[in-house]
Amino acid sequence: MTENKQYRCVNCGKPHSALYKTYGPTLLKLTKCDKCKGIVDKYIEYDPVIVMIDIVLITKEAQWHVLYNTEFKSYWKLFIILVMVETYGLWRRDSLFNIAVDSLCGMRNGSYNNTHTAVPEILKDQCWAWEQQDRSNDNDLFIMEKDFYVQFISTFSGIVMFMMILHGLMKLTKPLSSRYEVSFLRVVKGFSLANMSILFTLPMLVWGNTETSQETKTIHYLLVFGYSFMVFFNVFTVIYERSTLATLSAVAAASLARFLASLYVTPALRDCIL
Repeated sequence: MTENKQYRCVNCGKPHSALYKTYGPTLLKLTKCDKCKGIVDKYIEYDPVIVMIDIVLITKEAQWHVLYNTEFKSYWKLFIILVMVETYGLWRRDSLFNIAVDSLCGMRNGSYNNTHTAVPEILKDQCWAWEQQDRSNDNDLFIMEKDFYVQFISTFSGIVMFMMILHGLMKLTKPLSSRYEVSFLRVVKGFSLANMSILFTLPMLVWGNTETSQETKTIHYLLVFGYSFMVFFNVFTVIYERSTLATLSAVAAASLARFLASLYVTPALRDCIL
């Protein structure tokens, strides 16, 4: 049985064929779940602002509502906007990813020394690609744009890797008793919803400057990463309905794959383009 046309109870996840019953032009009654005895989806009467607040608060019921009981047609627009926001942070070298790469590669002020002995062997051929680009080169008026495109493709590649690894691992842990298949489109929608957490990096991107200490940036981005990880864990727990350990392991493995994909795609692209 597929799950594409099924509504879900936001309390227990049981499939239902309808969210409410209509008894006249102005009279309808919300469906009750015969499993948990609660309202199948209370959010259909709520203002979208309330739904959004509950999503920010990592409420599973609100996530159920958006992912299963709404059409959520604009997920692809949200997906593109959030990828652009993440790319902008990488392009500005103002993200947790850049901080991690700079630390691993032993960079100082965006400058990489390939003789640095502390650089792990696996990163020696990749670190040069993350060196601060000289954007004042008059001979190449589009170097800033090209660097942004490189970062966009690199970020997108990492996201695709994340979703493929996660989907593959969760399919491997699918219980034999489960009758429902999760489509990859549902995974994309779930990623788009969870990736809204990237918007919490905007205060640092907008108001941060050269006077902002590295420690402050690191603490801010670590807090955002921790919150983001919790959101991704919750969303994919809702989608796949697996055990806590299975979902936690899959999200962690997919996140690592995403980091490595972005790390290795960037040097390959710069070899070809820049």
